[in-house]
Formats: sequence, C-alpha cells, structure tokens
Amino acid sequence: MIPVFLLFLILFPAQDVLAWGPVGHKIVAEIAENRLLPEVKTEIRKNFNIKKLSDVANWADQVRKKRSQGPWHYCNIEESRWTYVKERDCPDSACVIEKIREFEGALLRKELPAKKRREALMYLVHFAADVHQPLHLGNARDRGGNKIRVRFKGQSTNLHALWDSKLIHLAGKSLVQYATDLSKRITLSESGKWSSSKVTKWANESRAVALNHAYLLELLPKARLSKKYLENSRGIIELRLSQAGVRLAGMLNRLLSENPKTATGKENLP
Repeated sequence: MIPVFLLFLILFPAQDVLAWGPVGHKIVAEIAENRLLPEVKTEIRKNFNIKKLSDVANWADQVRKKRSQGPWHYCNIEESRWTYVKERDCPDSACVIEKIREFEGALLRKELPAKKRREALMYLVHFAADVHQPLHLGNARDRGGNKIRVRFKGQSTNLHALWDSKLIHLAGKSLVQYATDLSKRITLSESGKWSSSKVTKWANESRAVALNHAYLLELLPKARLSKKYLENSRGIIELRLSQAGVRLAGMLNRLLSENPKTATGKENLP
C-alpha cells in the first residue's frame, strides 16, 4: 500500500465532473464493440438504430442534468466501509449498481416500447463504464474525491476529475487505436474471468482500488502528485477501462443474443 500524504484536503463543494470523461466512455465502447457477437451487432444496428456503441457512449451524461439523474452515475460509500450494501448505500435504488440491474431487465423485456429499450441500452453502455471508475465508489464525505484538491501539470484540480479523465494518456494515438491496443493485451483467460462476474463485484473492485490506491495520495510540495502515484494510477485506469469494455460486451451479448448461455464474447475477439 502506498503511504498516505493527504496534505491538501479542502472541505468546500467542488464542481461535479463527468464520469470517465467523454474519452474514457468512448474507449470502453470501442473495446466492447470488437467483442460483440455478429448477431448482437446486427440487432443493435437494425432494431436500435445504433451504428456503433461509441456513438451513444456519452448520451447518459448529456441528459443527466435535464432529467436530474446525477446520482445514477455513482454510489458513494461510508468512509470505513469496503463493500457495497444496497440497504445502506443505495436504499432508493438511484445509484449506478441498481440502475445497471434495472436497465438489464428493461433490455430483456421485448414487450416494452422500442424507445424504452433503446434508452436502456444507451444507459447500460454508459453505466458499465461508470461503475469501473474507482472514485464512483468513493467516500461519501468527500463526494468521491470531488473535495480533495491536487495539482496536475501545473493546474489545480480535484481527485475525482483526475481519475475521470486527466490520467487517461493516449500517447499520441487516436482514441480507436488506443482502445484497440488495450483490447489486444487482454487474454482469453482474462476475458472469460471478467465476463463471468456480476455488477456488485465490479463495484467492489472499484471500491477496493479507491481505498487501496486512489485515496492514498503521494503528494510533493504544493500538492503535486508523485511520479510513482501517477504511473501506478495510469496502469490501474487502463485495467479498469479494459475490464469495463469486456464486461459491457459480455452483458450485451448475454442480453441480446439468441443463445445467451453461450454468448461469452470470446467468439469475436480481435
């Protein structure tokens, strides 16, 4: 575990930021796209009028304020708690874990109006990424890191924003190439293991990363982040983006395939 140096905690409200940022959501969608079964791709294109998952990856953020759905994108946990418990953390079901479950059910209900099922699909594309952002299972007291100020590349920001988007490093690659490179690193064993897990496990993984790493800041003078912290964080972010993409594909293959028992997504790996 990395030593704690929380030297710059400021307890005033900070501006909310978008989950994973638009780039992160599109990366997750691109990884998932290449792992969809052919029949599922056809279903999404023909029956939902969606050419690519990345086209709708940020729709849920675009409607969140108008529809007052901000809490749907995360689930803050009591500071001393390590795992998600619905009765304690999301009693009204208005959090990312329960919304994923809700929209999975909606997508399966073919009797629902087409618009309802299409929106359920778009919410799932977005929320599958949200639940993998470690600070979306952050501490309630600091609003998932929004109240913790740090400096990155000479500018003041907050810890949540840092993990949402600022640590995603494309290294000169296009978004599509970056997502493709991440996808190529994923082994068959990892794909199978990740796809078989449930949404509560995804959330608890994020919670563990938040407590074991994201909050354990290594700060230099003037609240600058250490090189070690940044390098470790970027590695974790790449893992979480990869896991989110694999799991999103696995979820959609299961929900939309004619053969859900065999829809693992392995058949279409790049």
